[in-house]
Amino acid sequence: MDMAFTHVCLWTLLAFVLTWTAFHVSNRRTKTSTKMADAAAEEIREGDADVIIVGAGVGGSAFAYALAKDGRRVHVIERDMREEPVRTVGECMQPGGRLLLSKLGLQDCLEGIDAQRVTGLAVYKDGKEAVAPFPVEDHNFPYEPSARTFHNGPFIKKLRQKASSLPKL
Repeated sequence: MDMAFTHVCLWTLLAFVLTWTAFHVSNRRTKTSTKMADAAAEEIREGDADVIIVGAGVGGSAFAYALAKDGRRVHVIERDMREEPVRTVGECMQPGGRLLLSKLGLQDCLEGIDAQRVTGLAVYKDGKEAVAPFPVEDHNFPYEPSARTFHNGPFIKKLRQKASSLPKL
């Protein structure tokens, strides 16, 4: 009985320590997030920012660049602004996405990141193959319409660098 009581006490103590740690860690994150949001709201009240964008990933960085290029004062909040995001995920940007990058003036962000050219798709099932090349005679493209595959981190790094080069950001 003494051994069982000791085990219950130790497990209870362990549960308390883990709960206390989890509470304080999450509370610290909430305080940091609240401080960042308060600072961003203060910038808007003081007229230092027209737009606040939360997240400096692919969409946030491209949107911030487009708005700042248009003359708006933009503030971007990102929880992890490392030199290059550490992610093992890859991207496949279709021709339409490349066209949009080109229209935004961000096409050069695909250069120097080891982006691989993809000219179409192929599906293999039950020994059969279906090939779907991208259309090559579309005159809306200022370049040959192909997709690009690349690692997410270097691409986001280039987008962030290009966006932060603008004075209104």
